[in-house]
Amino acid sequence: MLPPGPGLPSPLQMSLYMADPLSFLRKQRKRHGDTFTLRMSGMGEFVFVSAPEDIKRIFNAPPDALHAGEGNDVILPLVGSSSLVMQDGAEHIRLRRLLLPPFQGERLNTYAGPMREVAHASLEQWPVGKPFPLLPRMMSLTIEILLRSVFGIEGQEELALFARRFPRLVDSIASPLYLLPALSGVDVFQKVPWLRASKMKREVDEALYALIAHRRAQPADPRRQDMLSLLLESRDEAGQPLTDRELRDALFTVIVAGYETTAIGMCFTVERLLCTPEALARVHEELERVVGGEEIQAEHLGQLEYLDAVIKEALRLRPVVPLVSRRTKVPFELSKYTLPPETMLVPGIALTHLREDLYPEPDRFLPERFLGKKPDPYAWLPFGGGSRRCLGMALSLFEMKVVLATVLRRAKLRMASKRPIHMVRRSIMFAPSGGMPVVLDEVRPRSSQPQKQVA
Repeated sequence: MLPPGPGLPSPLQMSLYMADPLSFLRKQRKRHGDTFTLRMSGMGEFVFVSAPEDIKRIFNAPPDALHAGEGNDVILPLVGSSSLVMQDGAEHIRLRRLLLPPFQGERLNTYAGPMREVAHASLEQWPVGKPFPLLPRMMSLTIEILLRSVFGIEGQEELALFARRFPRLVDSIASPLYLLPALSGVDVFQKVPWLRASKMKREVDEALYALIAHRRAQPADPRRQDMLSLLLESRDEAGQPLTDRELRDALFTVIVAGYETTAIGMCFTVERLLCTPEALARVHEELERVVGGEEIQAEHLGQLEYLDAVIKEALRLRPVVPLVSRRTKVPFELSKYTLPPETMLVPGIALTHLREDLYPEPDRFLPERFLGKKPDPYAWLPFGGGSRRCLGMALSLFEMKVVLATVLRRAKLRMASKRPIHMVRRSIMFAPSGGMPVVLDEVRPRSSQPQKQVA
């Protein structure tokens, strides 16, 4: 027997969830407890969980007990069948080992300089003195960082080509017109209403395969530290490299998983800081103390402890991805229930982050929760967890610190109005309402430049 849930008709449950996911989920947890079942029209039954002990059991389950790839079918047409997020079992382990090195340790430090320079250049283009949505600016910034650090692209013409194509394609799948049929297993890129999106996808694929072929034809250069160069050199235990298809799907997955999510996370962090002046003042004090008159360097980031806590608290309160999913392949025991095979099991990230027993006054922004302590991986999970935790977690947090430190030191920002920013659904993510309207009152000069005010 499945856990209890609302008795509403499944089409109505689906409609209420799509209209306001977080509000609907919070109501169901309050009414039915930590574990409940939703019935979605055309998609079946979903068992939601939010208790850390259940989430731990899920994240630590043997790979043959729970499959995650089947829960990601909604993005299969975009990322491809060889994508890490679509794999389970031994193939997932093989791909993860191949893809992990560019995302680890000292490798990240090589990206700090390019990230900082992209942030400076972007900031110089922001309008001064009039409202503008911050999210599109952050998205342009993150796509350029990924193109430089992931793809290793430096030429302005090639950068502009990819920077135009990717956002248009990703925007095309943010619409409910894509999401609803995709959730039902339809490959929309094969259907007439999405012919324009299908053409964009073909253009992006052609450009990616051309880039891969060009780089394969070049001699290996140990000085190159971009991710594509490192992935081209990767070998599995049998000595085999990644195929062109695996490289294409890996690059596409990094863009899909790391471009919008990081931009949205930075917007929500700025929003929380602008609405909490004492926290913003403390960030400025820390930046002045740690960085002083220098430019942000990789070695500064470990000392920015309060900024790190601010980012973690913002991601707790405003999780970009509200849930992850697994499909049971064997009878699976939770704390109170034994779920039959082929049950869709959903750790509710947003629900867990708002538990009062884990986070007293859960709706308040309190960065101090994360000062001097490591987050519980079963209570703070904006990047998922276990062997399926987002491969780009370290890169995303690193990028957020570099970009936010750079921007906050120079930009005097304020909210464009007193209207609160809400979390609204954007495809399978949450994003700030209205694109997060702000006003830039002043751009202070760079540390390395003569002191002059930009008006």
